[in-house]
Amino acid sequence: MRVKKQQSFPFLRVAVVVFLGLSILLLVLFAVQLGKVKNLADKIANFEKHQAALELEISAVTGVQRTMNVNLYYYNELLDRLMNGEIACDIEAVIPVERTIPVSQSPINDVVRLLIRGELTKAERDLGFKTEFPGRELQFLGAKLENGVLYLRFSDPSGFTSGGSCRVSLLKAQIEKTALQFDTVKSVVLEPENIFQP
Repeated sequence: MRVKKQQSFPFLRVAVVVFLGLSILLLVLFAVQLGKVKNLADKIANFEKHQAALELEISAVTGVQRTMNVNLYYYNELLDRLMNGEIACDIEAVIPVERTIPVSQSPINDVVRLLIRGELTKAERDLGFKTEFPGRELQFLGAKLENGVLYLRFSDPSGFTSGGSCRVSLLKAQIEKTALQFDTVKSVVLEPENIFQP
């Protein structure tokens, strides 16, 4: 006579089903929270834009100009020599000088325009800061920010932004570092793509 094997409760199957169910639930909750974070980031950016517009209106009504401190990044030859024992065109020697500018709705445009004017003070030059800006006929046409990528468009009919790799890498680093000081900028693309090429 055969003894019928008693079936046990399928604990393993239940555990797997519960685990899969919880995993799916957690994925759905994560997706919902991710959507909320993106929505919040959009709201913050929109708020900052409206705040800047309101500040401009207030300054127009009150006659008081609001200002902000920004950094312009320029090459420091003395620092390059200290770090490398000679001039090595080290982009780590591209460091900030501070400027105060009026608050505006387009601070990135304002800062890039100010940078390429190349206006260093005598004291800054005495400290080793140098730049080849302003370039003959180099024009900054504007900026567009999309998903953290800042597109900076230039016009350079005279070829100021081309030349040796040492010079071009320093010019490019000055622009990129200046733009990257803004929290919303994660990377910089210079346009057209043949600009700032050795």
